[in-house]
Amino acid sequence: MTDFWPSQAYRHDLDIRFADGAVPAWARPMVEGQQPNSTAWAVVMARRAGKSWLAQAAERAQAPGRARRIDLRSGEATVRRAGLGCLIGLIGRRAAPASDPGTVLFVDEPALSAAGGRGPGVDPAVLAAGLEQVREAGMVPVVLATPAEHELLGPYLGVDHPKDVLRPPVLSPEECARMAGRAPGWAPRVVELLRDSFPGWLQTPFLLELALHCAELHPALREDTEALDRAAYDEAMQRHAYIDQWFHNGMSEAGRARLRAHRWRRSGVGVAEPDDRTAQARTGAADPAADPVLAHHLPEVLRLHHVSDLHHGGNLRSNVDAKDGTEAGRRLASLAGAGSPMDSYLEHLRQLGGLGRAPHLLVVTGDLVNRPHDTFGTLALNWLREAGKALADHPDLRADDPRVLLVGGNHDVSWDLTLDPRPAARHEWFARTFAGFPHPDLQEPRHDRRRLYVKYPEAGLRIALLGSAESGGEAARDEDRQKLETAQEEFAHTLEESQLSALILDFERIDPGVVSRAVLDRLAPDQGYTTLAALHHPLSPVPAVEIAPYSGVVNAGQAKRALAAAETSLVLHGHTHLGFLAAERLLGGRQEWTTRIAGAPALGSRETDEHNGYNEVFVAREGDAHTLAVRTVRLDGGQWVADDPVIAFRPGAPAELSVAELCRD
Repeated sequence: MTDFWPSQAYRHDLDIRFADGAVPAWARPMVEGQQPNSTAWAVVMARRAGKSWLAQAAERAQAPGRARRIDLRSGEATVRRAGLGCLIGLIGRRAAPASDPGTVLFVDEPALSAAGGRGPGVDPAVLAAGLEQVREAGMVPVVLATPAEHELLGPYLGVDHPKDVLRPPVLSPEECARMAGRAPGWAPRVVELLRDSFPGWLQTPFLLELALHCAELHPALREDTEALDRAAYDEAMQRHAYIDQWFHNGMSEAGRARLRAHRWRRSGVGVAEPDDRTAQARTGAADPAADPVLAHHLPEVLRLHHVSDLHHGGNLRSNVDAKDGTEAGRRLASLAGAGSPMDSYLEHLRQLGGLGRAPHLLVVTGDLVNRPHDTFGTLALNWLREAGKALADHPDLRADDPRVLLVGGNHDVSWDLTLDPRPAARHEWFARTFAGFPHPDLQEPRHDRRRLYVKYPEAGLRIALLGSAESGGEAARDEDRQKLETAQEEFAHTLEESQLSALILDFERIDPGVVSRAVLDRLAPDQGYTTLAALHHPLSPVPAVEIAPYSGVVNAGQAKRALAAAETSLVLHGHTHLGFLAAERLLGGRQEWTTRIAGAPALGSRETDEHNGYNEVFVAREGDAHTLAVRTVRLDGGQWVADDPVIAFRPGAPAELSVAELCRD
């Protein structure tokens, strides 16, 4: 026998709202039989919030014979026998309401159809007319409705109806203590822990009962609120169909759109402010956006920054054209924000953090340094660590999940090692320098041992790290390779290593982008995940100003087919120093799939004909489904300015979504 069970039938001795026969102040108008200002009182509560218990408690609080309750889902015959056929549009002697004046009629589960009687259920206009008949007969009508039902019925109840809406407030500390008092040895402690860390579980009787039920069954959860939060969510989904009942059936389409719009606006996407009909702040009622089960089902939008082409140690753009080289001039330049766009980006991250909009993940698609040199590597490492400190936490990310992911670019390849008998030797400096960050492991000769996907299970997200710079630094012609070999043999004993490295960098090289077929063969779909991929070179020609051989991926067709077959939603790349967004749809395959491609502007290099910048990627999860959005943010006049609007889409879908469509079912 358990003390807590969230689906048990009503028992007045367990009722924490109407405890010991006391009527809460917010419920007195309906319990005391006050006539509403319009047609009926409306008690608006989400499903699974204790609506049936409230109806029975309010009925029981009346004097004998002064209250009636009817469930409109009980069927036409039951409603007719109760003499309340007017509520469902029946006419005749048995349909007319008959009861003593002042009797409070509680109408539960109105089961409304769409306006105009479309679909199953009672036409809201018919129910409103029946409620008016009940009122004219001297009774006090009270409708207990979900938000979806209230949005359908409210417009028919009169202009003064907003004054007649009753929303039960969140549980008071006294009400929480009453429920916890069933198990005084441990439950009060759990309630206090939840109040400090997951207060959403204290909003409604059902939620608190559910959390305490899980803690009762699994004592180890009583001191681990994170595990208790997850266990209670799983219980709500598996045994109580909470999201189906509360979110999909209990809320209107407009209500669901408002919740989605709320989280998109919090992420920084300019979704129009919807009409707010809930008045949560004014009533103290349960806030749908704070519901703990919904928080798991509809979490904060995950924000990812995609940066590329940092070129530490290279020719960087300066934020200030400082022509005065004196001490005073340098001081003035510092005050004016001297530095590179990469310095400005770090400050930008901190400012986003202050606004609650810092990214949760950072993906760097190559050319972290201008050349593999330890001094440049130290600069890049310090920059990555500072950027990592500015990243935000996310409920779908675990403490040990990697937050900064890298792929190398052609400038990250050790050209002086391209003649080494070991083809992977040219990537060892990058692997050694950035060992603390996930990368494609091009230093590993066996392709099956290389890291491929980085997974975030709670987020349903995975990111494929593809090393397109595998053959970077190749000699342009066979004779150039022979000259390189001769130079190395001739000068190996007469020049220092740094001098020799500088010498052989002058030989003509090519940087073909290629993704090994052995890696492409490992790409595969994974049910429950939406997939991104990152590489340095572009998969498709872009409108860049660079004229160079092998500027893209030479086996791009193979790569695009493999990525589409693996249901890759978005491919991130750099190399061209150009912001670029595209969609590619391969026709004639086993399934139609559209892959989006996003190139990032150069973040640091001045070798670009556009503003430096980065891409912002949004991943919005709803249960197991995802919606993605991308936009480019550029440094313009010292300010980071986002392109508008965002480009939004569902994984693999052929068409993009408008901002308004982001919030629809």
